[in-house]
Amino acid sequence: MIDQDEEAFPAQTLVTWKRDHEKRVSGLVGLDLEQSLLRLAEVRFSHDLARDLLQWLDGHRFMYVEDSREFPDQVWTAVQDLRWKISGLRGRVTDSESSFGAALATMDYAVKKFVSALSDIRVNEIRVTSGYPEFEKFSKELGVLRGRILEVCVPLAQEEGFHFENIPEYMMPKSDGDVLEFRSGLTSGGKK
Repeated sequence: MIDQDEEAFPAQTLVTWKRDHEKRVSGLVGLDLEQSLLRLAEVRFSHDLARDLLQWLDGHRFMYVEDSREFPDQVWTAVQDLRWKISGLRGRVTDSESSFGAALATMDYAVKKFVSALSDIRVNEIRVTSGYPEFEKFSKELGVLRGRILEVCVPLAQEEGFHFENIPEYMMPKSDGDVLEFRSGLTSGGKK
C-alpha cells in the first residue's frame, strides 16, 4: 500500500513512523510482559481514538458546507458537541505530547477561541446574508476554526492513513510553512 501511493505516504511520514516506533520500543525496555502489553495497547487505543475523531469531523457538515448554506445555530450545536468530544478524548489520551494529544490541545484551543469570538452574538438569530455584520463575523470565525482544526488534522490523518471523503481539497492547508488563512463559503460582497 505504501509503495503504491508515495503521495499519501511521503518519506517524512515513514521516518516519523520509524522514530515513533523506536521511541515506543525503547520505552518498553525493563518492563515486565504485562506492563509492556498495557503500554502497547494504549498506543493502539490512541490510534483508534484518532481515527474516530477524524471520521467524526469528516461527517459533520460544519467542516465543509459553504457558510451561505449553513445554519449558524446548527454549527454552534455541532461545535459544542466537538467541545465535549475533545474534552472526553483528552481525558483518555495518556501521552499529551503525542501527535494526537497535541492535535487535541490545538483543537480545544481553537474551539474555545471560536466560542469566545462569538460570545457577543446570538447565534440562533443570525441572518444568513452576505453583508450582515453578525453573519460576516460568524463566517470569518468559522473559517478560522476550520483552518485551525485542519491544520492539525491533515497531518494526523496522513499519520493514521485516513482519507477525508467530505472535506474538499481546496480547504486543506498547504504545506509551504506560511501562515495560512482559510476561507470557505461567502465572504464580503458575496464572492468566494
